[in-house]
Amino acid sequence: MVDWSNLPEELLPLIAARLFSVVELKRFSSICKSWQYSVLGVNKTYPFPSRPIIHFNPIAPSETILHNHVYRCDPGAFLSRAAFFRVTLSSSPTKGWMIKSDVDINSGRFRLLNPLSRFPLRHSSEGLDLLEFTVSEIREAYAVLQDAKGRITTPGFQKSVLVKVKEGEDHHHGVLGIGREGHINYWDGNVLKELKEMGDHFSDIIVHKGVTYVLDSKGIVWCINSDLEISRYVTSLNENITNGCWIHLRFVECCGELYAVERIPKENPRKRKSNLFHYSKTAGFKVYKMDEELGKWIEVKTLGDNAFVMATDTCFSVLAHEFYGCLPNSIYFIEELWPKVFQLDNGNGSSITSKSESSESSFQMFFPSFL
Repeated sequence: MVDWSNLPEELLPLIAARLFSVVELKRFSSICKSWQYSVLGVNKTYPFPSRPIIHFNPIAPSETILHNHVYRCDPGAFLSRAAFFRVTLSSSPTKGWMIKSDVDINSGRFRLLNPLSRFPLRHSSEGLDLLEFTVSEIREAYAVLQDAKGRITTPGFQKSVLVKVKEGEDHHHGVLGIGREGHINYWDGNVLKELKEMGDHFSDIIVHKGVTYVLDSKGIVWCINSDLEISRYVTSLNENITNGCWIHLRFVECCGELYAVERIPKENPRKRKSNLFHYSKTAGFKVYKMDEELGKWIEVKTLGDNAFVMATDTCFSVLAHEFYGCLPNSIYFIEELWPKVFQLDNGNGSSITSKSESSESSFQMFFPSFL
């Protein structure tokens, strides 16, 4: 058996600094005295120095450069980081639930969110002893919100990622986002500007393996480097499939690979191109996997044991067998404030109408029994 107390002393602070929650930090320090001493220098208020320092910092009113005119940001807008976690009972770790949380900008308190949106999650439990659970982080998501009281994203950052941008000899954190009309915008904490030279009709943005990718209306993938320069990466999807409707394409990471998911609306997208804010209910989805050798997207008919979670602020995959009620080969999404699931094998979508569904509900993973 390995004696964990004999790990090199210089290694312990490096491990402690990469833990994802205060609960895990406490567990780490309780292993033995040497592990406890290793975290004495860690800031207990903000114990994770690997996290960018601009998390949750309010944005003061600042100049915004758009179309050669100067506007003002909404006072109080700020960058919010949310995190998705898998939570299991320590006594039964094989199956778990999914929770999502951020920190209230006003009180600084931890709060739970609806996993598929950024609205606060209503729950009856007044307190929760997380030491009874095992918690592991799945994914993080960023959003530039209009103010601390609401949950509404700013129009210029409907999809957002945190990136490192080169400024002179240094690199600084900034936010790249896609606006409501498909333009790419950049915010460095002070000035918000539209990267007009990159064009428009972009649908999604993601940081995958350290590279920032954006997806446009034809399924073309572009890369944005640290100098905020854009270059084409691969070929496009068949325009007959996407109909050039850029708002229906999303990126998803799965097993280290990059996928594109197309939402199929019930109405023909070409009939409503003139109205960007008209929404048609979802008829289904198509999934494509990037074949880097061939340089094109290949349609995928099955996801195996994987399920895609299409939240409003990010998309990712999970293993279905690790979550209560989660259906394999399926896509979870939200529509008209209700969670829905689409199964690729039979093409049928279903929705939940209340939390009173049976314990075998396909949405059980979003409604933990302990809340």
